[in-house]
Amino acid sequence: MGYLNNVKDISELGQRKLVVLWGKSNTGKTEFGSTWPKPLLYVQVGDDGSNTIRNKQDISGMRADTIDKCKGVLKELVKEKGAGYNTVFVDTFSMLTNVWIDENAVQKKKKMTQQMWGDLKTETEEIIRLAYKLALHTWVILSCHEAMDTVEGMEDEILPDARPSTTKGARTYLEGMANYGFHTTRLKKEMIEDGVEKTLVKYAAHIGPNPYYWTKLQTPKDVKVPAVMVNPTFTKLKKLGLMGED
Repeated sequence: MGYLNNVKDISELGQRKLVVLWGKSNTGKTEFGSTWPKPLLYVQVGDDGSNTIRNKQDISGMRADTIDKCKGVLKELVKEKGAGYNTVFVDTFSMLTNVWIDENAVQKKKKMTQQMWGDLKTETEEIIRLAYKLALHTWVILSCHEAMDTVEGMEDEILPDARPSTTKGARTYLEGMANYGFHTTRLKKEMIEDGVEKTLVKYAAHIGPNPYYWTKLQTPKDVKVPAVMVNPTFTKLKKLGLMGED
């Protein structure tokens, strides 16, 4: 009966807030993530996307350029139940793979073995679990690059497998534990202005079901979800009723 003593109404279980933003470089992932509730802690991994949001208010930042630093800060945040931050933004989560390989193979002049790939998967999954635990207390955003797999010579016969860039095992783990998944992109439109042909570029995100890109929402079926949102922000998502209860 010990476990059954914890049974409660389903509305009281609590809403986790783990978000995956993924897309190619320069599709607005960092800008999109910076619109989440403040104060926001920006945890920089591997590359520097902070330049695009450096003038925004109520955003603090730190470098987590090793696996231990990334795990360490997430463990502290879990222990402190978010430490007062309304959002924690890990940018770029995909770079953890590069960081791990550099620490464990390149710097030690070793080749990646099957065992090492397994160790990388295990460490990546541990970080995802920490993010999932933290997401019970605050919004957690994991930003990922886009990876594209195709079968050479069969591009017209088989749909390419576009996905968040991480190890294959960790990808299943990441997509399964995420509460929300959005794919960022750039929309181009050719137009003529004063006799001059121009290309209009807008940033957008696939937020509804999509046959080519993984997206995920945990929202009632009666909420209408557009396929694409131009210049996406947290406020726009919230107005559509897509981001759960506060």
